[in-house]
Amino acid sequence: MRTIEALPAQSAAPGEVKRPIAWARWLPAIGAGAVLAYLVLVPLLLMLVSSLRPGGFPLDPGWTFANYATVYGAAGFPRLVGTTIAFAIGSTALALALGIALAWLIERTDLPLRGTIRALVILPMATPPILLAIGWAMLLSPRTGFFNLLIRDVFGLAQSPFNVFSLGGMIFVEGLSLVPTTFLFLSPAFRNMDPSLEEAAITSGAGIGMLLRRILLPMLWPSILAAGAFLLIVCLVVFDIPGTLGMPARIFVLSTQIYYLAVDSPTGVPLYGQVSALAAFFLCILFVLGWAYHRLTRQAQRYRTITGKGFRPRLMRLGGWRWVAFAGVSAYFLLAVVAPLAILFWTSLMPYQTRVTWAALDLVTLDNHIDFFANRRVLEAAGNSLTVALVAATAVALISVVLAWLVVRAKIPGARLLDGLAFAPVAMPGVMLGVALVYVYLTLDLGFAVYGTIWIIAIAYVTHYVSFGTRLANGVMVQLHPELEEAGAASGASTVRVLRRITLPLIWPAVVAIWIWVVAHALRELSTALMLQGRGNVVVPTLLWDYWSGGEPNRAAAVGVWLVVALVIFLSLWQAVARSRLERSS
Repeated sequence: MRTIEALPAQSAAPGEVKRPIAWARWLPAIGAGAVLAYLVLVPLLLMLVSSLRPGGFPLDPGWTFANYATVYGAAGFPRLVGTTIAFAIGSTALALALGIALAWLIERTDLPLRGTIRALVILPMATPPILLAIGWAMLLSPRTGFFNLLIRDVFGLAQSPFNVFSLGGMIFVEGLSLVPTTFLFLSPAFRNMDPSLEEAAITSGAGIGMLLRRILLPMLWPSILAAGAFLLIVCLVVFDIPGTLGMPARIFVLSTQIYYLAVDSPTGVPLYGQVSALAAFFLCILFVLGWAYHRLTRQAQRYRTITGKGFRPRLMRLGGWRWVAFAGVSAYFLLAVVAPLAILFWTSLMPYQTRVTWAALDLVTLDNHIDFFANRRVLEAAGNSLTVALVAATAVALISVVLAWLVVRAKIPGARLLDGLAFAPVAMPGVMLGVALVYVYLTLDLGFAVYGTIWIIAIAYVTHYVSFGTRLANGVMVQLHPELEEAGAASGASTVRVLRRITLPLIWPAVVAIWIWVVAHALRELSTALMLQGRGNVVVPTLLWDYWSGGEPNRAAAVGVWLVVALVIFLSLWQAVARSRLERSS
């Protein structure tokens, strides 16, 4: 990289080194900061301004606190907050309990088929939360749910024992959906624990209780707390499952209340001022949790054990409990994957929603699947989804790599601020981000249309997923020793050539992993796209929502089946890339 030099007032003496302009060191930070400020700070600022406007839009005249008084003074506000907290804590606790159990059984015991189960545990991520919710609505609906009807027939009950359209049902389905994420958080911590500590404790006469209390939990606790903080953030911002199962029963959490005020308010007009006031309360909670998660993650990285090449995790023998544990893991997969996807597939083959019986096999038809490939609206939504996912994934991968290099390797001035800005979107729920971008692109005149197009959804996804991309890219850049880059620079290679010939090939597997992960998640993201939906930017998740909420469950099921097929393909690619990275590093 050519150094920018100050022009001397007089010619420099022979051998005198010219000093670069001091502000030149800030140019990369200014450029990267401008991009992040546009993606993150501008929407948040306009949303804060709109909360203080009587009309609810940033350019409306006047200032007022009436929106805050209306939202926080409402009789139902304490109940709304209580329901949100109960849902978040309950879902987090269930996901942690199941995730910890899976991580321990797979990584530290002689569970049968451990390798196969480890590969399959990621499979539920291919089921979008809205599809999981729709599947369980078909399984545990009080009137037509398959499991409820089966239990009533077998035990002769007059009423259905379960109701998925309840707070408990929401917690159950959300907890199931978050187990793979929990496992990915905790599996490395279980796998990398040095068994010599456990062996030393057992040799000293420690029982299982003392071993857990004095050895295992102190080492795992930081990772468990970090995972719990992250899951709590996710549960506070999630919309798909509370929207699918809670809103029909008039059970609202903060995210669904924002959607209700913006899209389905009692006045028939979006109450953007109240939405922004509610979002401000939301942000305060989420940024505190985001800060806590960031601190806990850094703390968890300090709890490491140093081992040699002969390190092998100590596997606990389960004895007669091996197959009991295997049955428990199988039951989890049945609930998280097999049952909801099976009922969706069955429904997609029916002309209307009907019970699973032998007689109903005469009704099997492929019309819903044929419609998926022949319907112009469906094809348009599929094309929009693919375009948005590819554009967002490419932009996130590029931004993440550049920021990781600037923050970790170049260590430019303001690096910590840039890193914090890049991490901030993790605390922004999709519905709130969607509303904020409505303000941006209805307020700013850019000379071309963005609102109502697929590009506003792409921008939203870039903002939403840049926090994940930078976390992964930063971690890889930290592990990459700078010796090769220094050797290239010492040989006379420019900075650009060092990046192109040395740095980029070394981090390329991580770049591909970021790209595939964003594509897979962009194809399933509902809440942001739903808030930004217009006539010309319908994507597959919003089409799925329209079919389900519009009373067309069979067409929704067919769309869901093909969406899962696409996600399985991308997640399989992600797994292949992850295995390749692991083999290259070993």
